[in-house]
Amino acid sequence: MIRAVLYQSTAKTDFPSSADHDILETAWRHNGEMGITGYLLRTRTQYFQLLEGGDDVLDDVVDMIRKDTRHTDMEILCDNTVNERRFANWAMGYHLVTEAERDEFEGWLKDGNDFADSMISYMQLMAERREAASTVHPPMR
Repeated sequence: MIRAVLYQSTAKTDFPSSADHDILETAWRHNGEMGITGYLLRTRTQYFQLLEGGDDVLDDVVDMIRKDTRHTDMEILCDNTVNERRFANWAMGYHLVTEAERDEFEGWLKDGNDFADSMISYMQLMAERREAASTVHPPMR
């Protein structure tokens, strides 16, 4: 079984930001070694990130992320066990949500688990689009 943690936080950096690139560089460098996969979605004011991996590793990573000064007000939206990874092909995927795309996500008006499920589905859609447009990334399972 795999643990999946989805959080949201308030960005303290510009939009778009070179800090996002730094976050991704760190994730790409370390996540493979730690068995973590996931997806980071950035709106103008917020980060949403899904992390997948082992219990002990995710506890450490979530604690490290919580202390990161590039964001504030971190809130865990869901923390549960899943049968398989949703982002198995991604050490850390990333999507910057433009204002035009913001309306595409219908989950903004939902709350609780419904919001979390909607956000994860939206991340999966963004990952699938990115993979479909890529000539080098393997298709998702």
